[in-house]
Amino acid sequence: MTTMDTSTPRVGRRRRPASDGYEESVRQAPPRHPDPPIYLALLARWTEDGRTVPGRRDPEWSRIASSPIWPTGPLFGG
Repeated sequence: MTTMDTSTPRVGRRRRPASDGYEESVRQAPPRHPDPPIYLALLARWTEDGRTVPGRRDPEWSRIASSPIWPTGPLFGG
C-alpha cells in the first residue's frame, strides 16, 4: 500500500494582497448601438413570413425537439 504523505508541506497558490492605492481595472462591454433600419426591416419581413429570427425561439425546432423519439401510431405498428 502506498501513502500520499510527503515530507514537504503542500502549499497552494496564494493571491497577493493588493497594495494601497491599487485598483483592479474592470473591462466594460462596449456600448450597444441600435440596429440599422435595414436590419429591422429584414427582421420584420422574416417574422411576417414565419421564418426563424435571431434572438427568438424557433417554433419548428421546438416542435421537433419535443416530439417522441420513436414514432407511434397505426403506420408504425404502435
